[in-house]
Amino acid sequence: MRDLTFTRRNILAAAAAGGLISVTGLRFAAAQGNNRRTLKVGMSGFPPAVEPVLYAHTATRRIAPQMFDTLIAFDQTPDMALRPALAEHWERVNGKSVRLFLRKGVTFHDGGPFTAEDVAFSFSPEHLLGPDMAGKATAMETLDTIDKVDIVDSHTVIVHAKGDDALLEKRLASWGAEIVSKRAFVAAGSWDAWTAAPIGTGPYRIVSQSLDVEVVLAAHDGYWGGLPPLEGIHFRIIPELASRVNALIAREVDFITDLSPDMFSEIEKHPKLEVSGGPVQNIRALSIDTTGPILGKVGVRRALSLALDRKAIVQALWQDRLLIPNGYQLPSFGDAYIEDFPGLAYDPELARKLLAESGYKGETVTYRLLNNYYPNQVAGAQIMVEMWRAVGINVEIQMMENWAQIEKKPINAIYDDSNTATFPDPLGHAWRVFGSSGANVKEGIWGNEEYFGLGKKLKETADPQARRSIIRRMLEIVDREDPPCVILHGSGQFYGKRKDIAWVPGQTLDLNFGPFNAAYTQN
Repeated sequence: MRDLTFTRRNILAAAAAGGLISVTGLRFAAAQGNNRRTLKVGMSGFPPAVEPVLYAHTATRRIAPQMFDTLIAFDQTPDMALRPALAEHWERVNGKSVRLFLRKGVTFHDGGPFTAEDVAFSFSPEHLLGPDMAGKATAMETLDTIDKVDIVDSHTVIVHAKGDDALLEKRLASWGAEIVSKRAFVAAGSWDAWTAAPIGTGPYRIVSQSLDVEVVLAAHDGYWGGLPPLEGIHFRIIPELASRVNALIAREVDFITDLSPDMFSEIEKHPKLEVSGGPVQNIRALSIDTTGPILGKVGVRRALSLALDRKAIVQALWQDRLLIPNGYQLPSFGDAYIEDFPGLAYDPELARKLLAESGYKGETVTYRLLNNYYPNQVAGAQIMVEMWRAVGINVEIQMMENWAQIEKKPINAIYDDSNTATFPDPLGHAWRVFGSSGANVKEGIWGNEEYFGLGKKLKETADPQARRSIIRRMLEIVDREDPPCVILHGSGQFYGKRKDIAWVPGQTLDLNFGPFNAAYTQN
């Protein structure tokens, strides 16, 4: 059978009037037969589970895209445009509903057929709300507006939001919107059994997972998008960066994650190796427990931010390769990006003034710190402690072994965090963390009723100008009036790899080793 190359031009050409989008006959000139290799990936951490509804954990997002598909997908260009996936095309029914025409002939990893029943189940409370339908699943940070799925026929569905939702198509392409096999989920009988061997439609299927050691995937050669480029993927957990680099140099692995710039030269001195990656749709920040007597003071929280020379940090640790955002937002948000919002200020004098006005007298601020869970995390923390000391803030680092220790109550501390835009809009980014059901609110470390009300209004507003007014006010609250965090900088994802591996990084921390990777779709 002749292969057809799927390019970005094909995607754009497929857009028709009225929001109807269609691409058919997707096939790729991926590596064939016995030319395929098993890719060995050195990864920094083990996923708590590879069920994307449950976690947005970095390790989960590295593996889940290999195993699952969404109905609609982002093309991973800087504009993050939508493209067909399990839905061949879609159309708006009204302000709160989208009709999707599902791709026929798709099979799950166990050979079962993909139908509308699987879509309805994937977005049902039984799956979307997680174990015991407790609503603690990560997917609910962005998919909480979905009301129900009506099945029109075996390959046509209508997805309804609870109210008008101009972002519904983007939600269907977001993290947590991956489609799972209803039959396999029910047959598993429990969430524990299901997460041990989940079944999707993606280019790779799970073979085994061994806690804190490895996750092994094999090619799903019946993949609807074409033959997967790899025979399999072996994710090895190698927590220490130096050990990952050494494993790459020694050819024990072919690809490593979470590479920091100070190791770029070590990779680049080897002619068969290279550094890949760059900025992604993610902001690094320090979460703040605002319920304590010291960090509860807005002046202290603002001083923590004003004391930081972010430009110096990014130059020293990241070779000036990362974005310093103007507020908790990203340029990819399009009409929802407030371009003229003030940049993050470096103002030591104002920091000292706010500390004095707040009555701060040198009390210890605890910084709960993991050992380089994020690249350059410890080095960055040490630099920031000195910048805080320069304005009179006494920050003490407490090294922690895991996230359970970080989040042990009472927290009464600051700690590192990051947040990826699961779709390009504040409701797919800041709201995931600071919204009324967001991560920081669930932790009980911050809450702002005005912010919650604005977010609710933003969900119900379609007019771009009206949305911009709401978003600006939400940015003001997070940046100045009641900060829940100290924004540091945009995130970068950098990788070390063998040059003979065809792979192009995307705009998120997801890894995509399937035939939709731009290495195979570009002419």
